[in-house]
Amino acid sequence: MDFKKNLILILIIISCSLKTKAQQYTPEKIDQLIAISFQMADREKALQQNIKTYDIADEIGYYKGKAKSLKGQINCYLGLGEQEKALEAAEKLLNLATKESDDFHISQALIAKTLAYAYLGFFEKAYSTSDQAEKASQKISDNDDRYISLGQVYSGRSEIMNLEYQPPEKTIKYDLKSVEYYKKIRDPKKRNGWLGIQYSSLGYTYIDLDQYDQALYYNRKAYELSKIENDSINQAFGLYGIGNAYMEMNIADSSIYYYKKALPIFEKAQDIYRLQYIYEDLATIYEKMGEDKVYSYYSKKAKELSDLARKKEKIETDKIANNILEQEKLNWYKNFYILIGTIIGLIILSIFLALNYFKRYQTEKEQKERTEIDLIEKETELNNLESKVNDAFAELLELAKNNDSSFLSRFMDVYPNFYNRFTTEYPDMTSGQLKFCALLKLNFSTKEIALFSHISVRSVEMKKNRLRKQLGISSDVDLNNWMMNF
Repeated sequence: MDFKKNLILILIIISCSLKTKAQQYTPEKIDQLIAISFQMADREKALQQNIKTYDIADEIGYYKGKAKSLKGQINCYLGLGEQEKALEAAEKLLNLATKESDDFHISQALIAKTLAYAYLGFFEKAYSTSDQAEKASQKISDNDDRYISLGQVYSGRSEIMNLEYQPPEKTIKYDLKSVEYYKKIRDPKKRNGWLGIQYSSLGYTYIDLDQYDQALYYNRKAYELSKIENDSINQAFGLYGIGNAYMEMNIADSSIYYYKKALPIFEKAQDIYRLQYIYEDLATIYEKMGEDKVYSYYSKKAKELSDLARKKEKIETDKIANNILEQEKLNWYKNFYILIGTIIGLIILSIFLALNYFKRYQTEKEQKERTEIDLIEKETELNNLESKVNDAFAELLELAKNNDSSFLSRFMDVYPNFYNRFTTEYPDMTSGQLKFCALLKLNFSTKEIALFSHISVRSVEMKKNRLRKQLGISSDVDLNNWMMNF
């Protein structure tokens, strides 16, 4: 009996101790901790701090602290490439903000979901969520918060279009519209912070437009503003943009300098995507300089991160795809049951909607069956084609698929006229670029090149864009056909 009394007493003391510890944190202190987390380069550490501040804010009943902490968690997950966790945190924030009728954090949750869907390749879902975010942003009563959200909405639209590889002439209008909203923010600290982020995005777009002076100007502005606000992550983005611009200008020393200034920050932030791009670019630069050992080092690191990113993306994409399909299925049944309970007039509408649904389902099913038939026919055609080609061509295809080191020399034997004419007209081509041209000549697709070369699809697209610039080929010309007809 005494033991039970003592146990209860100990539990009461522990409970009071924990409560007293939580009460040491005021809303102001929680806000301060969250603000500090946004400036941390180490995203894992920032994530843990935001998880802690959420628990404390929840314990003392501080809603805004919970909302801000969730927003901080989302930013960390997006930066770490954890899109599934970002979506979960965004959904949690959306539910929390909806209960409080907080339009600002409703829009922030929808903006985060937009980016996560875009990074996973669900572009249609990303666009529809972006539209919801824009509508929510328009309802925000505070001017600065409204401008911030609208700026993020249009910046997000630009990011979706970038991920779809749409022409930069289309994306820049959204970048500039985002800047326009951020410039309206009256709070100088907030204005500097958001402009610092958006200027680097604008700088990247100007790189794609080959307007390198503008690219350097905006990336330097991004770096300077982020430095004022002690925002190391966005300083790194500005440095990366400067390095990228110099690379496209073929100013190797400056490119290496700024890339290496950005590297430790991205390494600390564990940003595998940005690190992969820097490693790939450094490998390209050092290959051109003839620094074989340094080239091999960065090429190896880029491949390791590419393999990690591809594996991670596949797992997350499969999970999110299943979640989306399941959610759509649940939503349909929910709507169906609601329609059952409505008045007679709505029954006609429900039948109409059901017919449309089944018609769409049937259409999709037929399209899927046609696609499968097309794939089978294509595979059959490829098999027939492979059976007809001579031994040399078959050997060449096998070497390419195995990423064999003897592929380029064997290609020179099989296509001597192409190789001699190409190297005569374009003498500055590196061996890596000649190998890439050979793969295009053999009509390998972007995904096939990525698979056989052990790099990401985005890396192949970047190589294609650079090759177009170097060879003076416009974006409306099919690069494979150009190589095959050369």
